[in-house]
Amino acid sequence: MLFTGAELLVKALERHHVDLVFSIPGVHTLDIYAALERSSLRTILPRHEQGAGYMADGYARASGRVGVALTISGPGLTNILTPVAQAFADSVSLFVISTSLERHQLGQMHGELHAMPDQLAVIRPVVKWAYRVMSASEIEPAVAAAFDQLWNGRPRPVYLEVPLDVLREQAPSCDQYTARRQPRAPNPADVDRAVELLAAARRAVILAGGGAVAEEVSPLLAELASELRAPVFMTVTGKGAIPEDHPYAVGSWGYRWTSDNPAADLFRSSDVVLALGTGLGTRTTAGGTLPLPRTLIHVDIDPMEFSSSYCPTLAVAADVGKFVAALLERIRGNLRPSEGWDPETIAKTREFLRSFSQDTYDRYKSWVQALRSALPRETFTAHDMTMVCYAGVRYFPVYLPRTYTFPRGFGTLGSALPMAIGAKFARPERPAVAICGDGGIQFTIQELGTVAQYRLPVIVVVFDDHTHTAVKRAMQGREMQPRDVDLINPDFVALARAYEIESVRVTEPEELAQALSRAIERPTPTLVHVILRDEP
Repeated sequence: MLFTGAELLVKALERHHVDLVFSIPGVHTLDIYAALERSSLRTILPRHEQGAGYMADGYARASGRVGVALTISGPGLTNILTPVAQAFADSVSLFVISTSLERHQLGQMHGELHAMPDQLAVIRPVVKWAYRVMSASEIEPAVAAAFDQLWNGRPRPVYLEVPLDVLREQAPSCDQYTARRQPRAPNPADVDRAVELLAAARRAVILAGGGAVAEEVSPLLAELASELRAPVFMTVTGKGAIPEDHPYAVGSWGYRWTSDNPAADLFRSSDVVLALGTGLGTRTTAGGTLPLPRTLIHVDIDPMEFSSSYCPTLAVAADVGKFVAALLERIRGNLRPSEGWDPETIAKTREFLRSFSQDTYDRYKSWVQALRSALPRETFTAHDMTMVCYAGVRYFPVYLPRTYTFPRGFGTLGSALPMAIGAKFARPERPAVAICGDGGIQFTIQELGTVAQYRLPVIVVVFDDHTHTAVKRAMQGREMQPRDVDLINPDFVALARAYEIESVRVTEPEELAQALSRAIERPTPTLVHVILRDEP
């Protein structure tokens, strides 16, 4: 039996357990939409392809599954580039599928609709794998190859391009074209060496990055910390690796490392650091100034992440979950550092971190605390690049994996609202909250239309000080006269109500907490507009 290329594409997605696709239909994707009519796949309509990319990203982060976005050729692809770059920087499994012109038109630039010289070349720098199929018979193996890249090794975006005439071409189907999950197990000799190094240590410290954030890893990591009596620090993307109220959790030291950080004492007093799923990058370590001890065990799925700033004593290229499980098998009940850390010292450091004064963020601390106090532990919070969220890296504790996102890697504005939408589709049983600034939300504010259309009970919090505060402060720090940073904003409450979204305005942290508590109980969306007083 023969199937069109579009039908083969849809069948291949179903075979790989895709249930949701974020897409804006266009004339160049109508063949795919026709195939979707006979499919179990659900499509979600954003208002902009940038929203589609961020929604698929949020879906992936919240669920641990692959987020899929479908775009038209040309402007659809260029519109989604920023979310793809963000997903690349943050190691997110995002699958972007785009159409292109017919095969004989590729690269010709004769005035065809949505023509580009080479759209494959445009997206290739920000994806792990990119491929253009040139026949219908290639589609199923190409989708399988894409999922092999998504499921194995370092998670990063992939891209598949299908010319219009290939969508209409016919070919037989073969269900043998299916990718398999094959997490990379550690070399047993590396596990043996890690046991030796940990057994010789007096005081170990664990540093967990984004590669350690998963439901199946979290309990293992918590058990490992207890076995080693080792405090667990989390990078920005590592928040949620273990609950931040676990006896051995210290939390995150903040948006960036500084030498006066109270966490420094624990690192200086340690004699081994176990770095799990983190590249020990420039911003995490302030250019290699984080005071790590001489003995470093560095575990990451991507061997290219072994830091040039710190030469590891032992570098283990493996899945973090597989490594921690193998390590626990060896040391469970058999290994105890001669000294270790007592829980009281760890608790004091944790509280010190959360009370540590940092003038840049102090005025936002009460707002962050109001957010956390009102939201259930399992709430998914999407944090935008805004001052409250910078403060939240330290002051907003996270208790479950895959419930926190912050666009640290690429630093995009406007990701929070669509990411929260994607997360709500992925985990409808969990509350989803977007925490935005008044500048950032206006990059993607049209996605309130998506919230309204699907009546998603997403909560949107907009902190409004009528300016791009971080940039204004940077200008003032250079003794510049601030320019092009102050904003004329819409009435956010009225705008939300125009979408038939419940909205409220607050001016105090206590009012914010009350508004959030009420919003959590609603089966419909809510926007909370927070008026921030002018800085003194």
